[in-house]
Amino acid sequence: MVRRFAIIPAGGIGTRMGLPYPKQLLPLGSHTVLQESLTFFKDVPVFVPVPVEFRARFVAHLGDTAVVVDGGDTRFQSVKNAVDALAAQYAPDPDDLVAIHDAARPFLQQADVAAAWKACEEHGALIFAAPAVDTLKQVDADGVILRTLDRTTTYHAQTPQMFRWSWLTASYQRHASEGGDVVFTDEAGLVEARGYPITVFAATHGNRKITHREDLVLLESAKTVPTAAATNEIASPRIGHGYDVHRFAKGRPLFLGGVEIKAERGLLGHSDADVALHALIDALLGAAGRGDIGHWFPDDQKEFKDIRSTVLLERVWRDLAGDGYQLVNCDLTIQAQAPKLAPHLAAMRRTIAEHLECAVSCINIKATTTERLGFVGREEGMAADAVVLLQRRP
Repeated sequence: MVRRFAIIPAGGIGTRMGLPYPKQLLPLGSHTVLQESLTFFKDVPVFVPVPVEFRARFVAHLGDTAVVVDGGDTRFQSVKNAVDALAAQYAPDPDDLVAIHDAARPFLQQADVAAAWKACEEHGALIFAAPAVDTLKQVDADGVILRTLDRTTTYHAQTPQMFRWSWLTASYQRHASEGGDVVFTDEAGLVEARGYPITVFAATHGNRKITHREDLVLLESAKTVPTAAATNEIASPRIGHGYDVHRFAKGRPLFLGGVEIKAERGLLGHSDADVALHALIDALLGAAGRGDIGHWFPDDQKEFKDIRSTVLLERVWRDLAGDGYQLVNCDLTIQAQAPKLAPHLAAMRRTIAEHLECAVSCINIKATTTERLGFVGREEGMAADAVVLLQRRP
């Protein structure tokens, strides 16, 4: 009988999230992120490589639910340490299977894991992966585009990654015999380099990884929102509303709807202060139940200082599209006494449609004054409202 094992690397220490401890120990409902990831492999022996300085904390946290292993300087070395520990304790047979899964991916579906085990037993190796939704460009060392890649044949590699034991260990042996200088970013790269075929397994639900501060909003909602399969969410449209306000400031460029507009003043903000795109982003997040723009892009983070809001829109849409959402339509209203916006509305529609991967006809933008009433009428600033309708792809 084929035995199954799991390795869940938990070596990251949360520096990108500004945490004083590993992000895998963040609370997620009644569990932590790590405990939630462990539930998908509760029926198999699990090995968890961890930062050496936090070993005692992980041992106390996991108890007898997993074997804690000292991690290495890289993820690659941490997983190798766990493979060695697994080999010493269980001496797996050549046809036994091992799954390697990032601790920071707690959004799996148990049915997907069960199906993947069976597929790996048949094929020998597989990785969870998501089809690319962005247009992909290959560039040279100077950042100049060389070619556009066919995204219909391109996938984002994720985890779990599952392998026949003999394939994985043979790949490590070859790597060592060749000097061990190459550090692979995942085990699929290691096994692929050995010449073994690896199958792509497309999960049925968003398999996001918790990496940045804005991902924290997912922790608050992911386990309280029923899955699409459980609620017929695939067929249910979702409506979101967004509203934003920014005051005018001299010496600032004016960006609206992703378009730069010549004007005497721009809008004040931590980013480029594109009031229209900020309202749109909030509407998208609201429709998907993902919080708001402040959670995703805090205004006390230097990485978002003066950033173009088109970049923020791309990040949000990449997450939503990766989870199966498509835009049905968007209706956006910009409130501004000056300057005149009518000549720029068509360019805004085209820009937004490009970033949301939809037809221009799905985007409607209106500009209105407030008949010189209120802060907009006094030309102190601008406001914007956005309403969107999302639906999951069938």
